[in-house]
Amino acid sequence: MKKLFICLAALLASLGLGAQGVKPLPTLHVEGRWLVDAHGNHVVLHGVMDTPNMYFNGWRWGSPWDANNRSNYDANGATKCLDYFEKIFTGLEKAHCTVFRLHLDPAWTNDPDSKYIYSGSNGQASDVGGEADIKKFNPQRLKTFLTSLYWPLMKKAMDHGMYVVVRPPGVCPGNLKVGDYYNNYLMTVWDIVSQDENIRQHAGQISIELANEPVNLRNANGQDDARALHDFFQPIVDKIRQNGFTGIIWAPGTGYQSNYTSYSSYPIEGENIGYAVHDYTGWYGSSDQNPSSDLKIDNFHSQVPVVDFAPVIITEVDWSPENPNAEGHYNEHGDWVLPNYGTWSTGSTSKWGKAFKACLDHYGNISMTLSGTSCLIDVDQLLKDGSVVPAFGGLEEACGKACMDWYADYYLVDWPHADDEPQSPASQKAVSLAIDGAPEVQVGGSSVLRITAVFEDGHEREVTSSARLTVTGGSAVEERYGRLFGMAEGTATVTVSYTDPLGNELTQQFAVRSTFFPFGRQYIKTDFFANGVYTESTHTFKPGQYGQMGWEYPAGADMSAYKYLVVKLASTSTNSHLNIFTEGSIWSSCCATADFGQKTQIVVNLGAAKYTSGDKTGQKLDTKNVRIVSFWGMGDKTIVVKDMYLTNNSDYSPENSQGIAHSPEFIVHSPETRVYSLQGVAQGSHLKKGLYIVNGRKVAVR
Repeated sequence: MKKLFICLAALLASLGLGAQGVKPLPTLHVEGRWLVDAHGNHVVLHGVMDTPNMYFNGWRWGSPWDANNRSNYDANGATKCLDYFEKIFTGLEKAHCTVFRLHLDPAWTNDPDSKYIYSGSNGQASDVGGEADIKKFNPQRLKTFLTSLYWPLMKKAMDHGMYVVVRPPGVCPGNLKVGDYYNNYLMTVWDIVSQDENIRQHAGQISIELANEPVNLRNANGQDDARALHDFFQPIVDKIRQNGFTGIIWAPGTGYQSNYTSYSSYPIEGENIGYAVHDYTGWYGSSDQNPSSDLKIDNFHSQVPVVDFAPVIITEVDWSPENPNAEGHYNEHGDWVLPNYGTWSTGSTSKWGKAFKACLDHYGNISMTLSGTSCLIDVDQLLKDGSVVPAFGGLEEACGKACMDWYADYYLVDWPHADDEPQSPASQKAVSLAIDGAPEVQVGGSSVLRITAVFEDGHEREVTSSARLTVTGGSAVEERYGRLFGMAEGTATVTVSYTDPLGNELTQQFAVRSTFFPFGRQYIKTDFFANGVYTESTHTFKPGQYGQMGWEYPAGADMSAYKYLVVKLASTSTNSHLNIFTEGSIWSSCCATADFGQKTQIVVNLGAAKYTSGDKTGQKLDTKNVRIVSFWGMGDKTIVVKDMYLTNNSDYSPENSQGIAHSPEFIVHSPETRVYSLQGVAQGSHLKKGLYIVNGRKVAVR
């Protein structure tokens, strides 16, 4: 079926009826976790990054030492650079590239005057060097070359069918804090760029990547703080918006753009926000030695949870296989990288690359740019005769050949339609809503809903960002930023409302449970020790031999408001027990229950609980800062959990009287009763036999 679709799409493209290549470039914005065009069609972009720099461009358009082609970073050099990139963009268009990441290279913004020092560099550490050094940055040169070089480069890229992501000059120093000199530097850069009239007028085609590879980022007092990323970048976003730029803004994470966990609680606020990520072999637990697609998908989600609620673009990625005739190097993390054919990371398409593509296809909302033009195409061959062939001699295991093939396929799907393409009334009238998302949210965390509208002409469109969420029924769940946040153990009712372009409003309700122990697969860590297996549909845990699996709370979970932790088992599970850790390691002090034995209800008295192992043995358990709750097993038993929760009730029933009762009652449904399926979907007045949630309690209809 997929091959048939691709063939059909190729035929339509040849007839001018489909695929990308629409000019002028359609306008893009963000809806939910998607980039979309003016009509709501999903758009995913694929391309390369590059930088207008003689060295990084292989001295192909000039050199300061070449007597026959002497060039400098001045007006004359800018002309030569633009001529070079016109040829590059022609080749990239042939290679089906739809996005270009432009580095506002500091070679142009740095002042060549040896006596010049940028006043805004005060506070920079003495050991900061290379492109992280901003002592020579001159705001006036940025303004000059924004007009004579950077904007013309953007326009050329757009003329060749590529959206543009703009990255600031240079890279982040190793240590940042809110309000520091580098924070102010980025504010200055984007204040200048976002005031440019050409860029403002092309906000639907040009987007901004706020910084390149932050490493460590702390709050204004130099402390680790989950709000630090938000507080560092939010004022810059606000300034950009004040200047009138309405386009997409991509926020980076820490750890060289690999860690985005704090954005789950403190996202960048406003419209048209996405997140820019980097990915190299060895990152996210994936390499040629460990190329599991499932593990890659899970680890990426763990480190980049924003993929659930915002579009993501991987702005740096590359790979080529080991080459014994080359030299290796150390990467950003200090890890040794085996020698390869000319990329930053070493890996093979059939191993690491296969898992990488599986991750892209699994989430569907991840765009990407390779780390350089020469990672995709043979630049010298392009300049020689205009032909476009894969980099590295077409090596099958390298990113050039792989991405040339992938981009050709991706070019036929998720493409933008012209802004003025006519829309029929049937394509604008919504007739139903579908809600995707588990009816659970973890206390201290958030849950993302994906709300899809089905239109009269049959097409579907995610409308999450356009929908309104209203939460009623207590304080266990709150709505913020269009997401559901777990505040305490309990349940709530969520009402979703969506108004289509014709003014028709649709509503739908569902029940949601807030708990410290949600059973969605995404919440369960299976490999605290050994590799366990978790079956979400039956809540079945099977730890590996002497292994542990369960829930992790990186920021710490405060359970001190509750007296009891209750586990209800569907069957006995001897040789298994429950562990509670208050540090982020299973090798730290632990509070362990006794063996479950023949019990099907396990109760931990949190007020009396003590550490049973480690340096803190005998001391009172710190329930204000729980980091891990895990099941331990011998490897030969399953632990099937009916439910698990915290409560203050002396009979160990759930804390919230409106909560789900876990011993089903048998009742006859009344038309006035509010009823939901176990998946949280509101039901009508005619029910089939089965289990339902009625007024917050699990019941069975006979």
